[in-house]
Parts: sequence; structure tokens; C-alpha cells
Amino acid sequence: MKKFLYIFILLFIVGWAQAQQRVVYTINDGWKFTKGSPFEAQLAGCDDSSWETVNIPHTWNNKDADDETPGFYRGPAWYRKQLFVDKSQEGRQAVIYFEGANQEVRFYLNGQFVGEHKGGYTRFCFDITSHLRYGQENLFTIYVNNVYNPNIPPLSADFTFFGGIYRDVYLQFMNPVHIATNDYASSGVYIRTPEVNNSAASVEITTLLTNNTLQPAEIRVENVICDADGKEVKKTHAEIKLASGETKTDISKKIKIDSPRLWDIDDPYRYMVYTRILDKKKGTLLDEVVNPLGLRWFKFDSEKGFFLNGKGRKLIGTARHQDYFQKGNALRDELHVQDVLLLKEMGGNFLRVSHYPQDPVIMEMCDKLGIVTSVEIPVVNAVTETEEFLQNSVEMAKEMVRQDFNRPSVMIWGYMNEIFLRRPYTEGKQLEDYYRFTEKVARALEATIREEDPSRYTMMAYHNMPQYYEDAHLTEIPMIQGWNLYQGWYEPDINEFQRLLDRAHKVYKGKVLMVTEYGPGVDPGLHSYQPERFDFSQEYGLVYHKHYLREMMKRPFIAGSSLWNLNDFYSESRVDAVPHVNNKGVVGLNREKKDVYWFYKTALSRRPILVIGNREWKSRGGVVNTAQKECIQSVPVFSNAEEVELFVNNKSLGKKKVEDNYALFDVPFVGGENLLEAVAVAGDSKLRDMLRIQFQLVGSQLKDEAIPFTEINVMLGSPRYFEDRTANVAWIPEQEYKPGSWGFVGGTSYRRKTGFGSMLGSDIDILGTDMNPIFQTQRVGIKSFKADVPNGEYSVYLYWAELESDKEREALVYNLGADSEQTFAGNRSFGISMNGTTVLDDFNIARDYGYARAVIKKFVVTVKDGKGLSVDFHKKEGEPILNAIRIYRNY
Repeated sequence: MKKFLYIFILLFIVGWAQAQQRVVYTINDGWKFTKGSPFEAQLAGCDDSSWETVNIPHTWNNKDADDETPGFYRGPAWYRKQLFVDKSQEGRQAVIYFEGANQEVRFYLNGQFVGEHKGGYTRFCFDITSHLRYGQENLFTIYVNNVYNPNIPPLSADFTFFGGIYRDVYLQFMNPVHIATNDYASSGVYIRTPEVNNSAASVEITTLLTNNTLQPAEIRVENVICDADGKEVKKTHAEIKLASGETKTDISKKIKIDSPRLWDIDDPYRYMVYTRILDKKKGTLLDEVVNPLGLRWFKFDSEKGFFLNGKGRKLIGTARHQDYFQKGNALRDELHVQDVLLLKEMGGNFLRVSHYPQDPVIMEMCDKLGIVTSVEIPVVNAVTETEEFLQNSVEMAKEMVRQDFNRPSVMIWGYMNEIFLRRPYTEGKQLEDYYRFTEKVARALEATIREEDPSRYTMMAYHNMPQYYEDAHLTEIPMIQGWNLYQGWYEPDINEFQRLLDRAHKVYKGKVLMVTEYGPGVDPGLHSYQPERFDFSQEYGLVYHKHYLREMMKRPFIAGSSLWNLNDFYSESRVDAVPHVNNKGVVGLNREKKDVYWFYKTALSRRPILVIGNREWKSRGGVVNTAQKECIQSVPVFSNAEEVELFVNNKSLGKKKVEDNYALFDVPFVGGENLLEAVAVAGDSKLRDMLRIQFQLVGSQLKDEAIPFTEINVMLGSPRYFEDRTANVAWIPEQEYKPGSWGFVGGTSYRRKTGFGSMLGSDIDILGTDMNPIFQTQRVGIKSFKADVPNGEYSVYLYWAELESDKEREALVYNLGADSEQTFAGNRSFGISMNGTTVLDDFNIARDYGYARAVIKKFVVTVKDGKGLSVDFHKKEGEPILNAIRIYRNY
């Protein structure tokens, strides 16, 4: 009997002790949601039966920030949820914890206001202990507002400010005596490593302790350091007395670890620190949290770059926005994880977490994978000259530092990006005052961060107007200067890039330099064998990145770089090749890998790699250009082997030496399916890659019986190829007409004038289509389009968009002068005939359809007597235009 009684008592004690441990779980599912401000939405009497039901993570802008209507909803919205809270949690401390909500939040529980938070990218929590009803349902109500607020950064930026509760929401239940949760939503534990080397490391642990009981508490604080296998390495303890209602700081003595295993890029070893508090008398566990511990030392040198654990390492990586195709920024954890894995697979060792703190999962993955990180607050483009703006910025900096303080991957804190990109004044005393206030903000943020964490470096990122930053003394303030440079994209001369690097090194003596942004826009579906700036082709992306990487690697004083960007991301004000998307990513919005991704992977990775490029260009097309009825097009093969061999349809094209991480092969494609196989040897590894490509071959002579004519799809005024992946249609560049073949007669390619010369096509958003590239180029003054097709019935599709407007439009500041100079169409009118028959007499695109709207007209035409097809344009007023043509054989 005594034995059973002993077991019962033991089980009760163990169960009671476990019940005292912290309980944490998400409450993401089944929220009622509505935009706007319904009357007294926080009260139980509010009727939410017609509200939408959503799950968190959630944003209300994932669709309207990607539609054709300018702007997106920025305003208030409400979330409501009835949540049953188990009675077993009564008497414990309760907290609701938000990983992120954009950008102003007010939280209510059972109709009572609990707290508010400002800022869309940092974590926050509210104590809800006194408002909960246990053993029954509770009404959780959350007001979120993403309206523009001049006192909350960011004020403007080249990314969409998605509204909503877009990261996880948790409930936490703890013993009333617990490790504090009220210190800027941090873990309540801060781990410092003041001395680390190969032979020994010292660790100092600061713990914030809270007693929310009515009685004083005597507790034991334990810090247990375990290795990655869970084996105890070191243990310390202290006894603390806490008064009722007191929060107290306990600082451990320095803990020495002999022969530490270091956290490094190639071996990101992490210890774990278990911080526990126990009842001194009973010995029962009251609370516990776990934090990672990475033992490493690092430094930046203005001449030699970055050193980690005494070894020089060039930091090469990307920046990252938290967007995904059709999801906005409301991503589940697995998608965040995937992004850091993509960076690691690419060979990157650095992530600029920009322009704001991101999901904790991102930071956790950087710790796990050995990715050195910088994290920054979203003070972007401009400041507001108010003390409230300054104070909000300082609070964000404290949140950022304390929330990610224990991350071994974090080595840089950032706090301003291109802050003079949108200067509200251009001269005089107002500009001087603005410079002085911006300097005040910068110095306050620098001082705050240095005080919060003197062990890490600070960084500010500038755009290429150094005089602005020098005049405001901003180049003097941070420990690291980051330069966002786009020569060869927004500015015409790509070689100005390295001249700017050398200038910065000469002028800013003693300052550590990093290239914090660079990159061209690249549309995965666009290709060109005449690549040029602002054509958005995969090929120009390779030209650009090859140049930049080579120049940075030459210069040891460039500590590192983060190309812009890991992934394409939403920017509602942009148009480009894909509306509302900044497509400078090395992967797409859906994480499709572009050729530049493979370029970096072969350049940065140590393991043997062989990849056939143009991987996603699987519906290709082109014109016969060999006597063997083939179409030769170049294909890159990426590898870090010395040479590669490429086979096409089982025929070797020979071996080629790899230069700049890829070899370029002239591939003779035949109509239909083509099999490409690449082979290489790297060390002891034999590498092989295969790719199947469907090729639409167009005869150089359209009546060539060996290549029966079926269709042709041509973009006018353009040397580019475009893949319509939805319909698997291959669009090819224009050519001038030759008898027996096809092509245009007369006219010139439309090129837009900019502040830096002229560029291909237009940069405007074409309404009514999801295929902007087809409509953004055109031939102006065209006289005819001829195709000497065989006799038969054809569907002829003509594509237009008026690219010149009579309405002024605002220049996009992020294009840095590369915007189009405004041109006006006037009254453009022309007629069209097909094989001598008038089909349109007074065709006026602007009058009938407006500016920048896609117009497609399909005509059915019979070709007979061997005369082929002639589409003729008859000038009435202004110049006739044609953007694209599709000719499809019906019979």
C-alpha cells in the first residue's frame, strides 16, 4: 500500500511540476475578418456573421496590390475570434504574442482594451492575465491599420506595404514567477560571449526574472549549456529573492568553455542554453526557455574585409523580401525555410535581412545553415522631422536588437537605407534643416544600437549620391558603409561601378565598405541574343552579374555584398516587364531559378556542379538558319568543371572550356522535341544533366514543304524572345521582309528616351493583359507585314497598345533617372488592309481604347493564288504602329 501511495505522490509531483512549465501554441485558425471600421467591433454585441473567415498568416492586400487598379487598400481592418481557454491554465500568467502585424495594432479582450503597438515588422506581446475567463470562451478582437502614418517608418519604399496579421500569433501560459516576457518581446535571456578563441570561450548570461505573485519568491536560477547532442557542458546556478511584483536582472558569472567547437560558415555548430528557474524550497520547475549559443569571433577591416574566427571570408549573398507569388507577405513557416535553403544551395554565405526584421524562422535558419546576417529597421527613403518619428525609430531599433540578440548569425545591425532618395527639399535652409534632423536620427539610432549591443557592427546603406550623405555627415556615423549601386542598369556605364568602389575606398579612409544592393531586372520569360540595359532578359542579367562579381572579388577592401534580391517581390508602383513586381531576384516570385542563380551557384559552391541553362525556357521558337533545316540558338551550360561537353539529340557539339562559370554552345534545334545532355568531369566526379525542349521551328521560306507552316508569333520593334507559359506559345523577334519569307516593311523600333539615353520599348503597365512584353515594344511607321505563306485559311491576330499618352505621369523615384521622358501620341489614326481588302479604315487606338491598354483583333483571311499574306497600313494622321502579330493556319 505504501508503495502505491509513493508512486501516486511521485506522479502527482511530476505532473504538477510539468504543469508549471511554459505552454506555447498558435491561435492562427478561424478568425473573422473585415476591412473598414464597423461600429464597436471590439464588443460582443457586434454582428460578425457576414465577415470573412480567414487563417493567420493573413494579408488583405495579396490581390489588390497586384491588380490593374492603381494603389492598394491602406486603412483599418478588424479580426475577431471566440476562443475557449481551458480552466487548467487559471492562476498562470498569460500572454498573447505577435510575430508581426502591419502596422498599427490595438488589441481587445472581452471588450476591454489591452494594449497597442506601432511598427509593422517587429514582434510584440501583451499580458492578458487579468482579462481572461477560464473554462469558457473569450472574445479576442484585433484592430490593424496599414494607413500611411508620417511618424512610423517606413514612409515609402520600393516594396508593397501589405496590411494584416501576416505572421503567427501565439498564446503563452507561464508560472506567475517566470522569465520576463515584457522586455520588447524578447526571450528575457541575453547571451554574451566577451572572449572567444580556438582554445577557450567565456559566456555571460543575463536573465530577466519576474514575480507576479502577491508574495516574495525565493528562486534558484540555473543556466545549463548543452552541446548539439544534448550533453551537458557547463552549468551554473544562483539564488535570487524577488519581491512581489518585481522584475529583476540576474547576471551570471563568466562561464568558461574549454576547446569550444566554433560556429562558422562551413560548420555552424550551436550549443543550447537552457535557462531555468526553480522554487528554492520545493525544487519544482517554475519556468524554462532555450536559446542558441554560437561561439565565434569576427571583425571587419577597412583594407582586408571580413574575418570570422581569424579566417578571411568574402561575404557574398543576397538581400531578401518576405513575398511569395499571390500570397503577398503572409507566408507559412515552410516558405521562409525554403528561401534560406535556396540561398545556401546557391553558395551564399550572407543574407541582408532587408529592409526590416523578418520572421523568426528566417533567423533560425541562418543560425542553422551558417549564413552571416545583417538585420535592419525600415527607416527607408526619408524621415519625418518630428520627435515622434525619432522615438518610434529608436523603439524599433531596441526591439530589433533585443529580439535577435542571441542569434550567432547576426553580426551587423542596420538602420537606414537610401534615406535621401526622397528628399522633400532640394536647396536652401529647409534642406539644411532636413539634413540636420536626419543626422540627429542617425546618431540617435547609432548610439542606441551601440549601447544595446557593442559587440556587433552598425551599417547604413546609401544610394549613388554621395554628396547628399557627406553634406549631412551620414558617411561618418556607421561602422560599415553599404553602397547600393546600379551602374549598367539605372545608369548607363557598367564600368562606373568599379570606379565608384575605388572612389569610396579612397575618400572614406578607415571605413568598412560593402555593396548592399546591385542587380538588373530579369523576367524569366524574356531572352535576347542582343542583350541591353533595361531589356529584362536573362542574358543581360548574366552580363551584369558576371561583371559585378568579378570586380568585387578583385577588391579585398570590399568586405562583402548582398545582391538585390534573392527573390522577385511585389512593389505596387512598379510596372516593368511584370506589373507591380520588382524582378531583380535571382529566383522568381514562385521561386523559379533564373540563369543568374545558376551562375552564382557555380561561382560560389565548392561541390561539383553542372546545369544546362535556360532551364525553364522549354517552349522555344526560331527561324531556320542552317542548310540542315535547323535553328541555331545559344545555350549556356553552367559548371565549375574546367570543360563541358554538350550533346543535342545524341550528337556531340564538342567540348568547351568553362569561362566565368559557364560555357556557351551554339545549339542546332530541330522542330519538335530536342534532348540536351551535358557531361563534365570535376575531380573524381562525373557530372551529367539533361533537358528536354519543345522547339517551334519556323521556315526561312514559308512554302518549304520540309517544314510545314503552322503558325508564327512575332514581337515587333524587339530583338527579344518571349515565352507565354500559360499557352506554351513561343514569341520570336521581328525581322525585315524578304521574298519567300516573312517580316516587316518600313518603320523604326520604338525606343523611349530617358535621362540616360534611350531604352528598348516602354516601361508602362499595359492594362488588360498579363503579357506586358508583347505590348511594350512596337514598330512605328510600319508600312506592311508580309508572310509568304501557302494557300489556305488563316487567323491573323494583330496586337496593339498606345505607348504615348496625353497625360502626365509621375516618374518612379527608384528608377533613378531611367524613367521615360514623357511623349505624346497626338491623334494617331490609320487604316489596315489585308491582301488588298480594307478591314479597318479609321483605326484610332487612343480614341477607342485609351492609353496603355492591350488591344487584340483577330481577322480570318483566305490566302490563294500563291500570293501569300500582306497586312498593309495606311497612314491618315500620325504614324501607324504594330506591336505584335500572330499568324495561325486554320486549314
